[in-house]
Amino acid sequence: MAEFDSKLVKTPDLGQYRELLRSYVERVSPRYRAKFDESDIVQETLADAQQHLGDFRGKSEAELTGWLRRMLSRNLIDAVRRLRSRKRDVANERRIQRSKQLSGQSSSVPLRAEQTSPSGRAVWNEEMQQMQKSLESLPEAQRLAITLHHLQGMTLSQVAVQMNRSAAAVAGLLHRGLTALQQSVEE
Repeated sequence: MAEFDSKLVKTPDLGQYRELLRSYVERVSPRYRAKFDESDIVQETLADAQQHLGDFRGKSEAELTGWLRRMLSRNLIDAVRRLRSRKRDVANERRIQRSKQLSGQSSSVPLRAEQTSPSGRAVWNEEMQQMQKSLESLPEAQRLAITLHHLQGMTLSQVAVQMNRSAAAVAGLLHRGLTALQQSVEE
């Protein structure tokens, strides 16, 4: 274990802890990790650590690592709280007309360019958040079936094996789940 003396080393290279902190962020539930950029959380933690390095009273690298982990934990908790507390602005809502969109006849949903504008990305992110919220409101079995089949690309029979159910049961779960999702989007 390396010794760390904050009096002798005025500014340790906190950047060397970037990958370690990133590995801790990767342990966060994918449900939340998908909603924020892990690099941003790590960078915020390193910036906070640099700013408050004078407050660190530890003497070893292990203590410094623990201090950084606690700081990262607080930043992650804050990020999750921000995600949970966001309120939707009704002015930003757009109806999704699935049948028109799939047929290519939708005039309300423009085709995406390869490089989306910042406002386009913001709208896309908001739609994805609404879809995630709707998906989270489904019963667990329906949510799992939809996630495995539609988001992870598994076949119906693969989902049936994964869920230890018959293909017909999985098809029913998918049907009920998609119907519920479509109703929540139309509301």
